[in-house]
Amino acid sequence: MATPISRKKTIFLIRLIVIITTSYFITFSPSAGKGWEIYGYIFIAFYLLTNLVVAYIPEKYFYDDKIFYGFILSDSILLPAGIYFSGYVGSDIYLMFFFIISLTTMSTQFGYLMINTLFFSVIYGWLLYQKGLLTGPMAVSYLIQIPFIIVIAMFYGYLITTRLKDKDIRIHEVRERYEQIVQATDVLMSIVDHDGKVLFANQKLLKFYGYPDEKSLSGLTISRIHNEDENEAEKSLSYVRSVYQNNDMVQYESYDKNHGIWFAHTLSPIRDLSTRDVFAVCIISKDITDRIEKEKKLNDTVELLIKTRDQLIQKDKMAALGRLASGIAHEIRNPLEIIYMGMDYLENNLPDDDPHIHESIEKIFNAVGRADNIIKNVLSFSRQSAYKITQLPLCPLLDNVLTLAEQMILKNGVSLRREYVNELLEVAGDHDMLEQVFLNLVNNAVDAMKDRKEKILTVRAHKQLITKVGYKTGYRRADYFIIGDEMIVVEISDTGKGIPEEDLPKIFEPFFTTKAANEGTGLGLSIAHMIMERLIGTIDVESQANQGTTFFIKLQPTIKIKDKNEV
Repeated sequence: MATPISRKKTIFLIRLIVIITTSYFITFSPSAGKGWEIYGYIFIAFYLLTNLVVAYIPEKYFYDDKIFYGFILSDSILLPAGIYFSGYVGSDIYLMFFFIISLTTMSTQFGYLMINTLFFSVIYGWLLYQKGLLTGPMAVSYLIQIPFIIVIAMFYGYLITTRLKDKDIRIHEVRERYEQIVQATDVLMSIVDHDGKVLFANQKLLKFYGYPDEKSLSGLTISRIHNEDENEAEKSLSYVRSVYQNNDMVQYESYDKNHGIWFAHTLSPIRDLSTRDVFAVCIISKDITDRIEKEKKLNDTVELLIKTRDQLIQKDKMAALGRLASGIAHEIRNPLEIIYMGMDYLENNLPDDDPHIHESIEKIFNAVGRADNIIKNVLSFSRQSAYKITQLPLCPLLDNVLTLAEQMILKNGVSLRREYVNELLEVAGDHDMLEQVFLNLVNNAVDAMKDRKEKILTVRAHKQLITKVGYKTGYRRADYFIIGDEMIVVEISDTGKGIPEEDLPKIFEPFFTTKAANEGTGLGLSIAHMIMERLIGTIDVESQANQGTTFFIKLQPTIKIKDKNEV
C-alpha cells in the first residue's frame, strides 16, 4: 500500500505549481517588453523564496490553524500582486480570481470544486475564443489564464477543504471522547423528550435493565424501562415536564423495588443554542444505596447513643434513688414495728365476739405486711450484696424456675413452650440472682396474659454471634459484648396485651409499674436490670400492642469476672 503524501509536501508541491504558473503568466503577459520585466522577476524570486521557507517548516505546524490561515492570507496578497505585475490590472482576470476564491470558500468537497472550476474554465475559454483573443500574437498570454485559474482553484480548494476535514476530524474526536465518557461513566444516563420517550441511553443503563441495544428502546418511555407503577410513572413524567417548563435542573431520589436499589436522579435541560429552548432532558441516575444504608446506620447509632445516654442517666438516678430509698425505708420500718406491736396487743386484748373488729385487724395486718415487703425490696435494691459468678448450666436453671412458677402458670391456663437450641448451654453468672431475674420475668409474662384468649409463654435459649453495635455491645473496652464474639441469649415471650410505646423507656425505673395498685411494687424490673449490670450482661425488651412482649436476657458464655462486690 502506497504511503500517503504528507500535508507539508502536498502544500509545497501545489504552491510550486502555483508559482510556476504565475511565472509563466507574468512572462507572457501584456507588460512584457514595457520595462516591467525586472519587477516581475523579483516577484517570482520572492514567491519561490516563500516556498523554500515552507520546505523548512516542521510538519506538525501544518496542522495549526494559524499556519493555514497564514498561507491563505499571504497567497491572497501575492497572487493579486502577480496579476498586477503581469499587466492584467484592467482585465477580467481579477474578477475571475475573486470568483474562484468565493467558489472555494463555499465548497466542502475538493472534487466538486475542481469539476466546477473546469466547467467555468471551459466557459471562460470559450468566451475568450468568441472574442478572438485566443488567436494572434497575444494568444499565449490569454491562453495561460485558464491553467492559472485552475491552479488557483486547486490551491485554495485544497487549503479550504483540508481545514474543513480537520474541523470534521476534531468534531468527530470530541464526539468520540464524549461517547467514551458517557459509556464509561458508572451512572445510568438517558436522554428523553417531553413525553418521557427515550432518545438515547448509555451502555450502563442498557445492561442494568437487560436491553441488548439502543434500538430495543425505540418508542419506550423512561417509566416503562424502570418498570414503574402508574403513580411512580406519573411522578417521573412530572419531573421531566418540570424541566421543560422551568428550563432548570431538577433532582430527586427514588427506590427501585425490582432491584432493591436507591437512585439519585439529576434531570438537566438540553437547550437549543440559538433559541435557548429546551428540546430534550438528560437524566443521570446514580446508585446511592450505600449512602442511604450508611445514613440509616448513622441514624441508628445516634438513636443508640441517645438511648445509652438515657440509660446512663437512669443508672445514676437509680443509684441516687437507692441511697435515698435505703434511708427512707429504715425510717418507715420503725413506725411500722410500733403499729405491728400495737395491733398485736389489740388482737390479744379485744373481745372475740365481734367479727368486724377481727376483720379490721386482719386488714391492718395485711397492709402492714405489704408495707414491710416493699421496705424489704427497697433495702434489697439498695443494699451492698456479695455474689459469686460461676459457670452454670443454663437449661436446668430455666427448668427449675419454670417448676417454681408451674402452679401459677397452670392456674392461669397458660401454655408453656420450651425452645432450647442446645441443652448443654452454659453461662457465667450467680445462680440465685439469675433465678430471681428469670422468675420475675416469668411472673410478669403470666400476669400480662390474664385477660387474653391466647395465652402462650415461650422460653428460648440459644447462642448468638455478635454482629451489630448496641447497648454495651461494640468495639470499646467498656462494652460487655465485643463484635465477633458469642453470647448466650434467653428470650421470654408472652402473648399479652403488650407495653405501650410511651412506657417502654420507663419500665426499668424503680417503682414504675403498669399493674393495679395492690399487684406490684414497680421494683422487679429495676432489680433485674441492676442484677444484669452486675453479671456483665444486659436486658432488653421488644413489645407490640395486642401482640405481646419479649424480654432478651444477654449473658456471658464464660467467666470474665469471678467475684465482685458492688452497690
